[in-house]
Amino acid sequence: MKSSASKRFAKALIEIGREEGAWDRYGKELRSVVAMFRGNPELEKVLLNPMYKLEERKALMESIASSASISPHVSKFFSILVQTRNIRFLDDISEAYSKFEDELSGRIRASVEAPTELEPALVEEIRKKLSALTGKDVILTYNCNPGLLGGLVLKIENTILDGSLKTQLELMKEKILEGVV
Repeated sequence: MKSSASKRFAKALIEIGREEGAWDRYGKELRSVVAMFRGNPELEKVLLNPMYKLEERKALMESIASSASISPHVSKFFSILVQTRNIRFLDDISEAYSKFEDELSGRIRASVEAPTELEPALVEEIRKKLSALTGKDVILTYNCNPGLLGGLVLKIENTILDGSLKTQLELMKEKILEGVV
């Protein structure tokens, strides 16, 4: 439920943003409020607390939106989230919104893991090759994972390309054990 509700809210906001030609600005505003909530976790608790009247909680959200210079449509969106008590899904909504933003912008997110530090030029070369393969602009994150022993692990959306030595050794071990049994 959480995931589907978050996607529906994010889809609704991005559709409004597309109509207004401001979907990228709406995304920035959404992320700025998410950052405020992360910096002050008590805000979410107050906005979800039924001890406070709905009008008080909505007024608090309006004051937050005003202080962050949030546009009227996004401010109304936050008001609806408070009213329906879906403000608790704000992180998930923001994540879903970012995915919709990436689709509209022709971007794709990927990550690469290696057992040692890679040269920035090599990371850029991997990004360019992934971009050529997918036909989209690739936003690549890099992590050093010494547990891999050797090779690389690429993650592109829901696809994992595991060329790590650790995985190859585990597969070999399974094949050897299958042959013994």
